[in-house]
Amino acid sequence: MHHTSHTGPEVFNERTEPVFDAGREPSPDQVPSIGRRNSFAESQFSMGRSIQRVRSTRNIGSMLQDFAEEEPTPVEIRRRKRPGLAQRVLEYIFPPGSMLSSAFTLGSSTLGGGILGLPFAFNMTGYILSIILLVVVSILTVFSLWLLAHCSDNARKRTYEDTMKVLMGRGPDWLVSIFMCGFCIGGGVGYIISIGNLLTPVFENEGVPHFLTTKPGNRLITSMVWLVLILPLCLPKQIDSLRHTSLLGCLCILFFVICIVIDASRYTYKDGFRKDLEMFGHGNTAIEGLGMVMFACLVQINAFEVYFEMSHPTPRRMMRDSAIAMGACGLLYVLAGFFGYMRFGKTVTASILLLYQPGESVLFAIAYVGIVFKICVAFALHQLPMRDGIYHLLGWDVYLMPWWQNAVFCTFLSFVLLLAGLFVPNINIVFGLVGSLCGGFIGYIFPSLMYMYSGNFSLKRKGYCLYFATYFLLVVGCIATVFGTGASIYGVAA
Repeated sequence: MHHTSHTGPEVFNERTEPVFDAGREPSPDQVPSIGRRNSFAESQFSMGRSIQRVRSTRNIGSMLQDFAEEEPTPVEIRRRKRPGLAQRVLEYIFPPGSMLSSAFTLGSSTLGGGILGLPFAFNMTGYILSIILLVVVSILTVFSLWLLAHCSDNARKRTYEDTMKVLMGRGPDWLVSIFMCGFCIGGGVGYIISIGNLLTPVFENEGVPHFLTTKPGNRLITSMVWLVLILPLCLPKQIDSLRHTSLLGCLCILFFVICIVIDASRYTYKDGFRKDLEMFGHGNTAIEGLGMVMFACLVQINAFEVYFEMSHPTPRRMMRDSAIAMGACGLLYVLAGFFGYMRFGKTVTASILLLYQPGESVLFAIAYVGIVFKICVAFALHQLPMRDGIYHLLGWDVYLMPWWQNAVFCTFLSFVLLLAGLFVPNINIVFGLVGSLCGGFIGYIFPSLMYMYSGNFSLKRKGYCLYFATYFLLVVGCIATVFGTGASIYGVAA
């Protein structure tokens, strides 16, 4: 078909090259319907649309150019300054959202006060049974995190509570918030108690003022540690802001475990193995140790924050990073629990920190300082999911509210936990009860149920391995919650 030629203006793009010439026949790329009867009219309509797009592009380009030519403010000038050498090195080795960043954040959220009570858990459960429990719980934790990543992708939500609400409706999301707050309150209280336990042997040396050796003096110094170290770490909105402190905290735990191994090896070389070590515990005390193991390995409270702050979040990457974190943490748990139990045997009835004298060893003096810092980081990592749970109940969004409002609320939460931690007598009561009850639901029962309700959960679609593994996680969570909570309550009453 031959078109009647006519004159018309040329349309230019931003590089001043002709896009469409109305004076010649359009190409098939420019007019797809050229073989139709009304092809000329359609070519004219296409030319008009091209003119509109070019004009729109020119307008947007001019607006952006005008915006770019504005005089930068002093704040923008400071933000554009080149970061220092140390910061550039850290960002290169440890970039935000990377594999190392996610693994260390996950590891730091589980490494904390829980490792201080593991020698006591080995004492109650027996060292062989405790190692078996640690291996099983670590594997189930990695699988649980993989399920949570899938559930988050299906629900398209970035918090535990919102994901539960989308998949299971209104009601269960409130249970998640309640259990999350309960677990984080217990963890925060336990960390405050741990700081007090750290200070107790330090102030038992000669030359220390008498007031600091009393309970009020211990509470005063603990409050000062909270004000200087803990509170600033609780104020950021995003968990990835704590990645560098998480790395340093994990290194402090590693150094502390090395000190435990060295001290236990020296004792065994000098005096031989203790005669009161048990391979398998029995009775109610063996079940009570399960709650402390579950508390030590529970990392699901920070799973959603870590997942959505990855550079490329996928369930496979979540499994990879969590396997790295739990593998390293599980090894440290086994070393700390076994060598601490081998060193003190049946005399371990509370936190292992109470059995060392940092004034008698330079290594333990350094380790105690590192443990204080690590506990402060773990406290902040426990407060973030509790904050999100309360925000969910109140209908607030942490990413939309002003920074000062979040800071004021987090300060209030942290202060309440400080007051509770100053007056709770025993750390094992907190870790055992909270780990069994809240940890069983958050770490095992809720992830398996959410995955079942996320759709297409059948033996045919999921396969035998994934199908039965999900049910196994649910059953283990129910058993651990019922028996672990019952044993912890019985232990408190006894």
